[in-house]
Amino acid sequence: MTELGIVDIREIYKTVKEIYNYDFSQYAMTSFKQRLERLIIKNNISNAENLVNKLKNNPEFFDLFLYEISVPSTEMFRDPSLWRWLREEYLPDAIDKSISKYKIFLPNCVSGGELYSLTILLKELELSDNVNILATTVSNKSIEYIKEGRYDLKKIEVSSENYKRFQGNSDFTDYYTLDRYYAFRDTGIIKDVEFKKQNINFDDSPQNVKLILFRNNLIYFNPSLQEKILQHMYNCLSAGGYLILGIRERIRNLNIIKDFEIINEAEGVYKKRIGQ
Repeated sequence: MTELGIVDIREIYKTVKEIYNYDFSQYAMTSFKQRLERLIIKNNISNAENLVNKLKNNPEFFDLFLYEISVPSTEMFRDPSLWRWLREEYLPDAIDKSISKYKIFLPNCVSGGELYSLTILLKELELSDNVNILATTVSNKSIEYIKEGRYDLKKIEVSSENYKRFQGNSDFTDYYTLDRYYAFRDTGIIKDVEFKKQNINFDDSPQNVKLILFRNNLIYFNPSLQEKILQHMYNCLSAGGYLILGIRERIRNLNIIKDFEIINEAEGVYKKRIGQ
């Protein structure tokens, strides 16, 4: 197995920054290293030097690089209690009160687990026509993967159990089909979603967003980058807009916390303070 050292990773940082102007130096080192090593093995690249050369000489490979170093969501309807909260305590009333279409933003949507979960939830609430959804990711390959609908069979099993705990009003098998090796999700439920490739700094994000779903992403960034990204998220939101970070994220030690009100600490739900 290829093991990357600090010098190797710094050379990769430098190459990507100089050629593509993408700065990964503020990503959490351990996770980034693991993703790089996985990429090297998966693509039969012998060592870090060859990876650097490939990045220098093959711009098309860079999109694959971005896809491979992004961390995908593990399954659909992860943490079912959050999806129940959205269904029973927040979304119907919030969307009903919205003067225009309710705007939802899913940044860093790598594999589509959150997106498909959200669109199923909206479909079952009969609210799909009342929302605009923007899903962004750093690579075109991620967008292609999500639109294709292909999904790992093991993940579909876990997702099915999550859906049961969510207590959806349909049968989860209505939302996918099986072939020999994969499940294929019903892509019809994402047909109206807007997809966009976004830079890793999130500084090209939309404005006047009512809800941002950005669960379990901050753990892959160092505190300095966490602050910057959350500031971009804050700027995206309309006054009173909601940011959902999930149960694995805690932002109490970050300066940005003063600009948010904690709505549901157990589920990691925050509200942009009115007047901010």
